[in-house]
Amino acid sequence: MGSGWRCKAKTVLAGAALVAIVAAPRSQAQEGSASRPITLEQAVELALQQNPAFQTSKDDADAARARLKQTQSAWYPRFDFNQDFTRGNNPVYVFGTKLAQRQFTEADFALNQLNTPTPLDNFQTRFSGRWRLFDSGETLFHQRGAKRLVTAADFQTEQARQDLILEVVKAYYGVLVMKENAKAADEAVKTAEASEHRMETMHKAGMLVDSDLLSAKVFLSQMQDRQIRAQNDLALAEMQLARESGLALDTATEPVGALAEPPNSTKTIQEWTQTALQERPGLRAAQLEETAMGDERKATKAEFGPKIGLFGSTERDAMTLGNPSGTNWTAGARLDFNLFAGGAQKARLEEAAAGENKARHNVEWLRSGVQMEVRKAYLDGTAAAQRAAAARDAAEQAKESLRIVQNRYETGLTTVTELLRAQTAQLDATTGYLAALQDWQVARAQLERAAGVLTPESALITGAGKP
Repeated sequence: MGSGWRCKAKTVLAGAALVAIVAAPRSQAQEGSASRPITLEQAVELALQQNPAFQTSKDDADAARARLKQTQSAWYPRFDFNQDFTRGNNPVYVFGTKLAQRQFTEADFALNQLNTPTPLDNFQTRFSGRWRLFDSGETLFHQRGAKRLVTAADFQTEQARQDLILEVVKAYYGVLVMKENAKAADEAVKTAEASEHRMETMHKAGMLVDSDLLSAKVFLSQMQDRQIRAQNDLALAEMQLARESGLALDTATEPVGALAEPPNSTKTIQEWTQTALQERPGLRAAQLEETAMGDERKATKAEFGPKIGLFGSTERDAMTLGNPSGTNWTAGARLDFNLFAGGAQKARLEEAAAGENKARHNVEWLRSGVQMEVRKAYLDGTAAAQRAAAARDAAEQAKESLRIVQNRYETGLTTVTELLRAQTAQLDATTGYLAALQDWQVARAQLERAAGVLTPESALITGAGKP
């Protein structure tokens, strides 16, 4: 009972947080408030609730269920109602209609009346029904295939869900890395401005040559250019995150947490591959579609067999809706068996067989593609971890190198060129480390998505931004 209460409380709190985030743009526009914080878990939940592209996969699943109901309807009898009105003086029409209306008299046998009858009105009210009792298994196979396609559509929806989660992860960490890049660029500009101001003072005192001052000004311009690019990249990344989350593009959100080195995977590449072959929703959907195409081929073959059904109708004919009328009914059974259709049925069977072969080849290709994706994501994650370790050391070394060069420059032991080169190297090393961390986090998500286990409950989603 306690765990259930905690689960409900968590759900309520998460829902309240999502409402606050969705309502953020309006309050910000009115009050000019700061961006609201959002965790990766909240961004994923928002996306699954509001992303229009993901909703289309749900629509496809609903359409598959509707098609299943269509196939199931063939088991039931069909009833129709028709109300017709006709008027004419065709001798055969008049003669037969009067009989149906029970209005035929002895005078209607007169030759003139038979050959040139007076135009006659007829209101025909008709109820009819038919029920197929046996169709050589055609409906059964159609229904089996439709059921499998419903399950396949659910797997496709799950695949779309995991694809969307991956895109949210990319966008989320894209914002985080662009924020850090923007901060690094801002710090670089501040450092360049301080250096340029100090050199300007030294130049006025005659302690610095013109070339060094010009180099400092050029370097400041370069850092300002990087700052502008970083701010633009950050704005684009924020719009991408808002779009993936199903929010307005101008929604201001603040991803919580900072880029950090994640834990390494404890599973081997073989274990990940085995999991993918068992759990990947897209692969399981393709396998079901292959089986469904086999059912369709069997249903097409069943069209060659006989079909037996019942039919019946009751009819009311009158000159007006309120006049005396004649009623009649008809009932019977029917056997249908096609003897020759110009090869159309055989061609449909060949088409169905080709569709089944296509589905089988698609499964084979998708299976190898899944294995390829798993291996690529695993290797990308390993490479990103190695790059992050190397970039971390490089960033620390570049920072220490810049400190040493600054001290040497202030004592006149090195040139301004070396100082500017050290500042650029320090900025490049920092951004390189951030990029490696981003690639590492994304590779982890890509690996889980490739294995078919990237869900909102995944540790890399729920644990993001937490200590």
